[in-house]
Amino acid sequence: MNVIRSSQYSRRSVLSWGAAALALAAGMGKADATDTPAPPVDSDSIQGVSDANQRLTLETYIDGHGPFRFVVDTGADQTIISDDVALKLGLLAGDQVIVQGISRSSPAQTVQLTKLSFGHVTIDSLRVPVLPSKWLGADGYLGLDVIDGRRVIFDFQNDTLIVTDSRGASEPARWLSADQALVRASGAHGRLTAVNCRVDGVHAHAFIDSGAQASIANTHLFARLQEMGKSYIGDFVIPIVGVTGGEAHGRLTRISSIQLGTLDFTNSTLVISDLPVFDVWGLADRPAILIGMNFLRKTSSLSIDYGTKELLIKVANVGIARAI
Repeated sequence: MNVIRSSQYSRRSVLSWGAAALALAAGMGKADATDTPAPPVDSDSIQGVSDANQRLTLETYIDGHGPFRFVVDTGADQTIISDDVALKLGLLAGDQVIVQGISRSSPAQTVQLTKLSFGHVTIDSLRVPVLPSKWLGADGYLGLDVIDGRRVIFDFQNDTLIVTDSRGASEPARWLSADQALVRASGAHGRLTAVNCRVDGVHAHAFIDSGAQASIANTHLFARLQEMGKSYIGDFVIPIVGVTGGEAHGRLTRISSIQLGTLDFTNSTLVISDLPVFDVWGLADRPAILIGMNFLRKTSSLSIDYGTKELLIKVANVGIARAI
C-alpha cells in the first residue's frame, strides 16, 4: 500500500493522523436508515468504477449497509476499512494489530464485520484493521483475505471484476489466442510471484499490485540495469508515502521493455526504491518489480487464479503492450 507523491504519480491521499482517529467509541450512532440495501446479484461480473488513480473500485456493503467504495488491492494482505465507515456503522474497537505499510509498519485497531459483500461475493465474520479515511482516499480496500483461493478477472476496458471459483488443476489446458499470455507464479496466501519476467533483458521476480498506480523496482534490479548503461532520469527524488505513515524515497529510470511471460510492455518509466514491501514478499535480496496500474491499464484484462497460481493477460493496444 503506497502513494507516490509527485506531479506525475499518486496512489493514496496520505496525511498525518493521531491515535484518537482510531478510538471508535461504543456510543457512536449506527448507519443512517437511508443506506441502500445490497442489490440481489446472480452474475459473476461486478461493475466497478476507476478512481482518480486508475484503480478499480467496487460498491461494497458492510453488515447490510452501504454502498461504500472499496479499492481492489492485490498487494494488500488484509481488507481495510476507513475510520469514517467504522464510525458511521458504530463498530466497536477490538484488538490492535500491526499493519505493514509501504515505508513502515504501524499499529491499528480492528473491528469485527458480521458480513462484507461486493457483487455476488459474501464474506462472513471478518476482522479488519481501521485506518484514517484521509490516508486511504477511499472507504476501504479489498485485500487478499477476501480473494485468495478464487479466480479474479480485471476487465480494464469495462471497469468490471469477475470473481469465480479457481479453474482447478484438473481442468483441461486452455488454448491461448495471439493476444494472450499465460504466466505461471509461485507463492502462498495470495502472494503470487512470477519468475518469468525480464526488464530490459534483466531477469526479475514480479508481483501484481492493483492498488498501486506506479510500478516500482528495487535497487538490486537497477544495479543490473546500470551494468547495461541505464541511469536515473535527472537527480530529483520522489517521496513515496504509505497508508501507515512514514515516507520512503525513489528515483525514476526509463526502460524500453518489461517482458512478463510472452507479453511485452514497451517504453515506460520505473520508480526505483528499496521498499519494505519487497522484504514482506521475500524479494529484498534479488532483482524484483512491483507491477502497478500504469502497466496493468495497458492490458485489456488480467486474470489471477489464486488456486492454480496462474496469470492470464490479454493485450489491449499492441503499440504499448504486445504478445511476443
